Amino acid sequence: MRAKNTARNLTSLFAPSSIAVFGASSRPGRPGYQVLEALQRIDPVKKIYPITPRYEEILGLKCYSDIGQAPVAELAIIASASDRIETEVAAAIACGAKSLLVFGAPTATTDRPKWLRRIGDMALEAEINLLGPDTLGFVNYSQKCGATWAVPDQIEPGGIAIVSQSGTVYWEAITNDPRLRFSFSGHSGLESTLTMADLIKYCLSIDSTRVIGIYVETVRDAEGFEQSLLEAAEREIPVVALYAGRTDKSRTQMMTHAGRLAGGRSDLEGILNRYGVARATSPDEWWTTLALLGGERRIGTGGLAAVMDSGGGLAMYLDFAEELRLPLAELSPETKNAISGLLGYDGEIGSALDFWIGDSDRHARTEKLIATLAGDNDTAAVMAFTTYAESKSAGFAESVADACLQVITQTAKPIVAATYTSRQVQPDLMLRIADAGIPILDGMKTALIAFSHAFRYRSFQDLRKSRTGKDSAADATDTNQVESWKRRFGGAAQLAEADALAFLSDFNIPCVRTIRADTVAAAVSAADELGYPVVLKTDEGLAHKAAHGGVHLSLQDCDAVSSAYTKVAADLGPKVLIAPMASGHEIAIGMVFGQFGPNMMISAGGVLIELLKDRCYLLGPVSPDEVKRAVDDLQVMQVISESLGSNLAAQTELHELISRISHLACAFDGVLSELDINPVLVSVNGCVAVDALIGLSAN
Repeated sequence: MRAKNTARNLTSLFAPSSIAVFGASSRPGRPGYQVLEALQRIDPVKKIYPITPRYEEILGLKCYSDIGQAPVAELAIIASASDRIETEVAAAIACGAKSLLVFGAPTATTDRPKWLRRIGDMALEAEINLLGPDTLGFVNYSQKCGATWAVPDQIEPGGIAIVSQSGTVYWEAITNDPRLRFSFSGHSGLESTLTMADLIKYCLSIDSTRVIGIYVETVRDAEGFEQSLLEAAEREIPVVALYAGRTDKSRTQMMTHAGRLAGGRSDLEGILNRYGVARATSPDEWWTTLALLGGERRIGTGGLAAVMDSGGGLAMYLDFAEELRLPLAELSPETKNAISGLLGYDGEIGSALDFWIGDSDRHARTEKLIATLAGDNDTAAVMAFTTYAESKSAGFAESVADACLQVITQTAKPIVAATYTSRQVQPDLMLRIADAGIPILDGMKTALIAFSHAFRYRSFQDLRKSRTGKDSAADATDTNQVESWKRRFGGAAQLAEADALAFLSDFNIPCVRTIRADTVAAAVSAADELGYPVVLKTDEGLAHKAAHGGVHLSLQDCDAVSSAYTKVAADLGPKVLIAPMASGHEIAIGMVFGQFGPNMMISAGGVLIELLKDRCYLLGPVSPDEVKRAVDDLQVMQVISESLGSNLAAQTELHELISRISHLACAFDGVLSELDINPVLVSVNGCVAVDALIGLSAN
């Protein structure tokens, strides 16, 4: 990694008192014109010096033929053609600029990396900040500076900060949805000096920032990125990530288009998981989650409550809530009685209400229903659904909007307006809601996914605050034992299965007992000792043993063992392993060593590992509680939970086992290259590893 500018004061870049613009133009649509328009729009009195010999004035601003004739500017913006950038960067530095912003860059050829290094080195040697090259710029709403050629539509400051490695995502942030309010929006470009991490840290310094949205493709500064996420977690400012590169085709396109290598998605997911970062899978989910978390109010204790004007909508709401495992408010008897009176209804009352029920004035009681739900001690937030595309003559949209606007002044809890679908066409009414500080979320399922992120963040913060030091799993990595095993590894590239299981057993990882054999008599003797049924596997160092016919299961007697041994010995070699037959739900636990350190994958095991694609990633070391929070949403864990019923001991044992493995991997960081335990069997009897692969580092 290249040396970075140690100066982290970015005021001269993001809140400069004066700005010089190289390549200023009078032609609308050109970056050199657009940036002047944006600067004037957001702060008409900003000191701006257009640098161009072609014009005397642009947009009423006096032009200067070269930077030497202009007053000294804190920030120099390079909006010129790519062949002039290097010269003008040098000129800006020579004339005392404290920060640089470079819009352009040469096309992605083999020479561009060298050009980027030269530009970056110039800034580093001068000890100044440089945003870009190839950036669309930034808008700092809190400090009234719009150094961008994507002219913002709205300039009122708010709580959402955006840091993007995609120009399109950045552009959408400042031009797309007037309901959203931003504190900062920046496009990091090719990151020759300043990286996404630096921009995140700046967003955290803005008092009005309540949530940070990041679009990330590559983490260039791993240490800085982790520090920025840690700071966000400590300040309780949620981060919501959108990222691409989950497929090979996507990763190839990113490299071709932006010259940015995606890197391991598992590494990225591991670091995001560690710091409670919400991972959105689509732009709609990302924006909706940002709209919710960018509101002034956080969800407190309890669950979700909702009102709506549709019985069908209520049924879908309950379906989605169960599928997403959302906590719903458990209303007190007093609240239920009050609601029953408002509705004139004596049926079952839950925390989700269709105010179409009953005969009283539906419009008049909407406000009272929302207020009553908000007043219950177990209500964390109230959602109010309606259709903002409905005929105005019906009045439901205005009634629900008015109710939200009234109740928001009566409670400190979040009141959230939401739509059934994203196809809504009452912008004036929806803007009135947003202007009052009420998040308005598009689409029922997307809105509920946003709430699922909010509840997960609440759980993350609760867990973070409850930590009291090292967890018990750390005791598994006795220093003397670690050093003893390091000596035993010698120069091997990989541990054989039996040795791998012995290694795990020495660190209190429960494993099946395994006996080696290299004759039919020894195999039968081992099976007799272990007790039937048994498993026979080849011990010839093959990967994917089953695919080669090297695994025989449920051998019930000595004749079955003898027959299986004869076949395996003839096809693959005489060395075999004998182990007792075990049963249970299969979990795979793997650990690789990536950009941020030991990174653990937990997924369905056996053949399901490829079929379900159901997995999560955690950076080690992790506590059992952190494991539980991360794996609870896995399909395989839900299957295990339902299968085991009220028997929580096995699940707790699995969480502790995974934690212990993470500490073990960290203790051998730099020694192990990979650790793969597949499967671990989970049953009412507990957990046991039945197969393992351990790769050793060449260093």
